[in-house]
Amino acid sequence: MKHIKIIEITKKVPFLDQEVEIKQLTVRGIKELQRSLDKAKTEDVGGLKTLSTIFREAVVGAENMKDVEFENFPIKALTELSQEILVYNGLAASDDKGGELGKKS
Repeated sequence: MKHIKIIEITKKVPFLDQEVEIKQLTVRGIKELQRSLDKAKTEDVGGLKTLSTIFREAVVGAENMKDVEFENFPIKALTELSQEILVYNGLAASDDKGGELGKKS
């Protein structure tokens, strides 16, 4: 498998009636995200630090955004995009209706 060239895999998803591009993280990227999330938990207020950490790692163009910039977005939109990112990276599951598996509607 050493001959396999690693490429960045992305997909476009809707966000606030527009589109953003999200990345499929590598195993290393997932480990780095987890370390960042573990660190963010100690200073997280209302989950915004967690969301901004996920976006910086997985949304194309969000790498250099400051925490305060995320405060301009609706929390529901941020949460929905976060769920989309987690599903795309195999860190959450959804059924064919878009709901999370194991949760009742």
